[in-house]
Amino acid sequence: MRIGQIILRVDDLDRSVAFWSDTVGFDLTTRAGTFAFLGGDGIQLTLNRVESRPVDESLTEIVLEFDDIRSAFSDLSDRGVPFEVSLRPVTADGARELLAAHFRDPDGHLASAVGWVG
Repeated sequence: MRIGQIILRVDDLDRSVAFWSDTVGFDLTTRAGTFAFLGGDGIQLTLNRVESRPVDESLTEIVLEFDDIRSAFSDLSDRGVPFEVSLRPVTADGARELLAAHFRDPDGHLASAVGWVG
């Protein structure tokens, strides 16, 4: 099983497309009406503009995995990703540590950048 798509309801489609494509680095594949579709190595991120978005308290998080998390964190920071927490260890498996840092997109959706080191 794999995650095929994540849908985020957004207030401003242009602003969200710019953030997820230009700042974070996903490829915009298609726009249609109130939807924008971005590719992410097998998982599609779909942005859907809504007129009135209800308050979301679901604790939804998008986890972006990287082979070289230190390089990715530096690159994303340089591109303006607004990390709320710097890269830090969150767990270990005895031989490696999982490093993670999180940020929010313009609509407040939580996302993390993670990667194993060691």
